[in-house]
Amino acid sequence: MECSLYLASGCNMQCKYCYEGQNKINGIMSKKIVERSIDFIVKENIPGDQIDLLFLGGEPLLNKQGLTWAIELIKRKYKDEQELFRYSITTNGTLLDSEIIDVFEINNFAVSISIDGDEYTNSLNRRAVHQIDSYGIVIRNLEVLMKRNIDLCARMTVTANNVVYLCHNVRYLLALGLKKIHIGIDMLSKWDEKEIIEFDHQLDCLDKIYMGSIMKDDKIIIDLYDYKIPTFVFYRKPLYCSAGTKNHLIIDYNGDIYPCGYVSRDKRWKLGTVDDTFSNRLFINRVRKCVKTKSSCEGCDIAFTCCGAKCGFLNFTQTNYLNQHNEQTCRIQRILYKHDYNVIRELYKNKSKRITDILELAYKEQLNLSSVMKNIILNSGGNFYVQSDVGN
Repeated sequence: MECSLYLASGCNMQCKYCYEGQNKINGIMSKKIVERSIDFIVKENIPGDQIDLLFLGGEPLLNKQGLTWAIELIKRKYKDEQELFRYSITTNGTLLDSEIIDVFEINNFAVSISIDGDEYTNSLNRRAVHQIDSYGIVIRNLEVLMKRNIDLCARMTVTANNVVYLCHNVRYLLALGLKKIHIGIDMLSKWDEKEIIEFDHQLDCLDKIYMGSIMKDDKIIIDLYDYKIPTFVFYRKPLYCSAGTKNHLIIDYNGDIYPCGYVSRDKRWKLGTVDDTFSNRLFINRVRKCVKTKSSCEGCDIAFTCCGAKCGFLNFTQTNYLNQHNEQTCRIQRILYKHDYNVIRELYKNKSKRITDILELAYKEQLNLSSVMKNIILNSGGNFYVQSDVGN
């Protein structure tokens, strides 16, 4: 089960690209709602299944008490289930302190810090509500988290107005010592032709940075490549994510339940509250009104790896239909596909373990490879039927 708790709806930053908008309600999840939420999660989880619990906002650390209370409650009230929980948090990194970092370390949190790169780039879109040196605070906190060996990643957002600095900022973050970089692309804003072309040019550079970096340090991960490898290797019919089922839910600060963060607080998509027994009837009824007979991605050659064919609520924010993509999204995703293909082909040619380990798994489990992966292998002189070819 994947569940996100919105501990706070407000934020101490005003980021231009925030999909929740600029005028946030300053709501805080009370201890009562935290407890009801945890009760709901445990009740609805399939017995024995892992529970991925993500703490979000707004800025979740505006409600530090709610976070620590949730962890303490699980340990005290759900001793038999506590081993099922895996914790993560996405934060802007300005409100960290030694106590919260201790909580992260003790409970094996995965921590994602929102930072777009160097100070100049970061200031283009990320501004503190109160005029403080927020960037300096974030950098100092990143250093502490790295020294404490916290499972850490930098969450960059690439926008039309900062795309020209993409490669520079990836180099910058790697130089800081960060090993994981997650690159989110701002799909909700308008990109002009020049900016889309620049994105393509920046990825030419990023391809080389990635290949060079992983040759030196196998712990480095850049999600635009690493998280795409399985989509290229395994044959899977393109499917939308599980948002709206009990496997993927958002719980707002007031206990309201939504299918996805893109539509949190959109009352049209409210599925109930943590005081209810879960039913996806409301969700199904709403979905029926927001789909067309035929998906715009049907028959697309890159649907297997494209967010337009998998993220219905991203589509909804742009077209008001879950299965109709936006043309800008399509163009950006095609650029990503081209670069992912080229990098994955090079990984295979170089027999990188990033791909050979996955191919070995496919061989052992007799899983079908995608036609794209078969073409990469055959055009590189390999044979996907032979174990020794994919394992060494």
